Amino acid sequence: MAQQGQQGQQQRGQQAGQAMQNGQGTQFVDKDILQLALNETKNTAQVLNSFILEASSEQLRRDYMTVLGDVYNQQKQVFDLMQQKGFYNVQNATTEQMTQAQSKFNGQQMQ
Repeated sequence: MAQQGQQGQQQRGQQAGQAMQNGQGTQFVDKDILQLALNETKNTAQVLNSFILEASSEQLRRDYMTVLGDVYNQQKQVFDLMQQKGFYNVQNATTEQMTQAQSKFNGQQMQ
């Protein structure tokens, strides 16, 4: 799966490079930039989580956790801005959906 992501990134990079060579250029709009920022904060959080789990030094582990907290705050700020601008719409769960989810997870804990 990670390999597919890398291939997709390479293809996008090649396409952007071709567009520049053809004189077309690449135009980014606010939504694109914010989506990239959101994706990068998510990726950074995943990497930091791995670092935290594998850190052998307690001080290093605490430092990574501090940085991870900062990344979570940045992600929330980007997410809130995207919602404010109408770029990221979230549908609230119904009471029935919440009850179903609670039942599902309560059932898993019993097993």
